[in-house]
Amino acid sequence: MLVMSNKKVKRAFKFRFYPTPVQEKELLRTWGCVRLVYNKALDMRHTAWYKNHERVNYSQTSTALTQWKKQDELSFLKEVSSVPLQQCLRHLQTAFTNFFEKRAGYPQFKSRKKSKLGLTYSMSGFRFKDDDLYIARLKEPLNVVWSRDFDRDSVSTVTITKDKAGRWFVSCLGEVSVEKRRITGKTVGLDMGVKDTLVLSTGQKLSPRDDRDMKKKLAKVDKYQRRLSKKKIGSNNFAKAKTKLSKAHVQVVDARKDWIHKTTTQIVKDFDVVCIEDLNVRGMTRSARDKGRKAKAGLNRRVLEQSFAEIRRCLEYKSQDCGGEVVAIDRFFPSSKTCSSCGYINKSLTLNHRFWVCPRCQERLDRDINAAKNIQAAGLAVIACGDGVRPAKKPMALQAGSRQ
Repeated sequence: MLVMSNKKVKRAFKFRFYPTPVQEKELLRTWGCVRLVYNKALDMRHTAWYKNHERVNYSQTSTALTQWKKQDELSFLKEVSSVPLQQCLRHLQTAFTNFFEKRAGYPQFKSRKKSKLGLTYSMSGFRFKDDDLYIARLKEPLNVVWSRDFDRDSVSTVTITKDKAGRWFVSCLGEVSVEKRRITGKTVGLDMGVKDTLVLSTGQKLSPRDDRDMKKKLAKVDKYQRRLSKKKIGSNNFAKAKTKLSKAHVQVVDARKDWIHKTTTQIVKDFDVVCIEDLNVRGMTRSARDKGRKAKAGLNRRVLEQSFAEIRRCLEYKSQDCGGEVVAIDRFFPSSKTCSSCGYINKSLTLNHRFWVCPRCQERLDRDINAAKNIQAAGLAVIACGDGVRPAKKPMALQAGSRQ
């Protein structure tokens, strides 16, 4: 077996920290200022375009921020660190760039209740001293639970966030050395689904719902959801029940993320080439037009909670770091309807048929495992031919002959 040498890559490490009451008050105050500056800059760019058809860039919003600080009613902007204020303007510029390149929707205003708290500090806004993290305008270091070692000298950005359950986190972006990886020479195909999140061409089926702890967490969510529905909206009991429900949801999300990272890491270690489908999640979760709207909404939730995009992202960057390869085949390739043994295409196959027998070779096929095998074969064909894989079309002469 061949062994690859180590290399350094950029990675963000997320740690839990517990702020003091003074630190929490200052961080919340800074977040309020960041939200105000972001909304004013967004309104400035929106008004300039729709009224005067003029574009406003980052430099102009940065100049406007300097003028806002000179106003008496906005003088409190001087009392917080200027680093997260400048970073939020850069984030707005990135949001517009993603919008114009059709990678995201139009930037939205940040809400005091709904938007997630996030403060980004560049190198001028933080410093490490004896393994303690100091943030600008905070006298005492943050009480961070360092759960792993990393090179603190390579950290270029620090981001502070707060989730719906009230937990505070700090993310440090820096360089890390990737461990050595043995080249196995193995390939695998992955079929992503709702019942089983991942089905491997080897016959293995993986899903976070199979975990006993996950079932308990989901049952807890259902219990708190029923309790919340019985409370009067706006009451103190409603607020308490909503907090408990948020904490239960956070536990489910954390468990699902943990499962995704562990599973994708193991797949990348075991296989050099991973073949997946180029799924159109937006089309899969499109709302039903007439009948079956309620049932379709439930299916959409199940599709979204599988986190297909996150699984693909983890596979791609982990494979790239370790020298592997992820191949995405064409989304229109009929992986489930094609027999992996003889290549027969069963056009009459519906979603209700989880098993089917090939009329040509009489092979009994598991729908998901058969799809994973076809994805593996198609992915290897993509590597060999350098193009996507789609169903073969009939020649024009045959199509014309069929119409006569």
